[in-house]
Amino acid sequence: MTDRESYEAGHVAGGTDARLAGHDMHFAKINGSIDRMGNELAGVKLALQRLADSADADRRTVVTTAAALKDAEEARRDTSTDRWSTWQKLIAVVGAVTALVGAFVLLR
Repeated sequence: MTDRESYEAGHVAGGTDARLAGHDMHFAKINGSIDRMGNELAGVKLALQRLADSADADRRTVVTTAAALKDAEEARRDTSTDRWSTWQKLIAVVGAVTALVGAFVLLR
């Protein structure tokens, strides 16, 4: 092989090596981008899971609160309709009649 042929072969090999080195750097950048994207995707997945857990907890809280409010309303209705027992009503009527009779007697 002559010097010129050796030079040409070295030049071609050097150019190929330089191109391959450029491709290696490009692949390294792509791999770094993919790694960062994977990390970001994991963060998004974690945030989405937290959001879903929060929505489930809120839904359970709403159901529990609605049931408690319903029970409280029913308890309020039960106590408001049963304020006076039968004996208490009878005593109140007898007291009112006695007061009316006493007033009638005094005004006469």
